[in-house]
Amino acid sequence: MAELTDSCRLLVTNHIPLAYAMAWRMKDCGVSLEDLRQEGCLGLCEAAMRYDEDANCSFATYARHWCRKMMFMAIHRGRTAESLQEETLREETDDEDLLRSGQLRRIDDAMQCLTPQERQIIKQFYGLGTERRSLTEIANGFGFSKARASTLHIRALRKLEKAFREHPLADYLTPWLE
Repeated sequence: MAELTDSCRLLVTNHIPLAYAMAWRMKDCGVSLEDLRQEGCLGLCEAAMRYDEDANCSFATYARHWCRKMMFMAIHRGRTAESLQEETLREETDDEDLLRSGQLRRIDDAMQCLTPQERQIIKQFYGLGTERRSLTEIANGFGFSKARASTLHIRALRKLEKAFREHPLADYLTPWLE
């Protein structure tokens, strides 16, 4: 990496909170938060060196792309054990849509571990593909007490938590990164 000029250093320094916030949102992707923060800072450096002040785009908007790209590359390296030298820049894509798509696939897969009744409770309570409903409304719809609905809701959440631990989000992003 080339040496940063003073103006580039200033851009990087002023935008470190952006990189840290992005790392925080991706913290459950199978790479440590500290590693994601470092990758975000590398993305800021890359963005600062490439940024054209005459472009019709703020530095923060431009830097998001590079931070996200570096973080996704770190997630990929962590999942496939590739070395830094073997990494290449990826095709330009809308990373947020890809992340959202991976998250939705992950949720759909995790929901398969639930009973049909638990699945309906989770979908209705969180408004997944349907209108959000309270536990009381859900219980009335199934014909049992609110306490029973709460018990099933908690049991379903525990099953989902276990499924999410067993299959980190990075598993769903790896095909995109290859």
